[in-house]
Amino acid sequence: MSCIPEILLEGNYFNIARCRHCKRIGLYYKNLLVGFTPEAFEKFSDAFVKLNFQKMALKFPDGHKHIIINTCHHDIQLNFIEKEFDEMKEMLEQASVLLEAKDVLDNYRKK
Repeated sequence: MSCIPEILLEGNYFNIARCRHCKRIGLYYKNLLVGFTPEAFEKFSDAFVKLNFQKMALKFPDGHKHIIINTCHHDIQLNFIEKEFDEMKEMLEQASVLLEAKDVLDNYRKK
C-alpha cells in the first residue's frame, strides 16, 4: 500500500503531512525532508521545542549565530539560524497539537 499524505500544516517553506494508512509523518522544511514514525516525531518535537537557541548557538563565519542539532545518524546534523529555529519550533508545536486533536477525533469516531 502506498502512502496517501494528508497535509497537517503548510507554509511558504515547509509542510508536515501524515499518511492516512501507515500514520508515518513527513516533515519538509526548505531543503530538508525527514520521515518519522508517530512516536519518533513526538520525541523529536518534544526535544526540539525544549532547546534554547541563545544558550546553544555558536557564531559562524557568516556573522550569524547558528544552532547545531545532532540527529540519530552521527554524520548528519541540522543547522539553523535563529529565525529558522523559531520557525521550526513553532511549526513542530502546532503540528503536535493538530496531531493530538486528530487522534482524539479519530478515537471518538471509532466508538
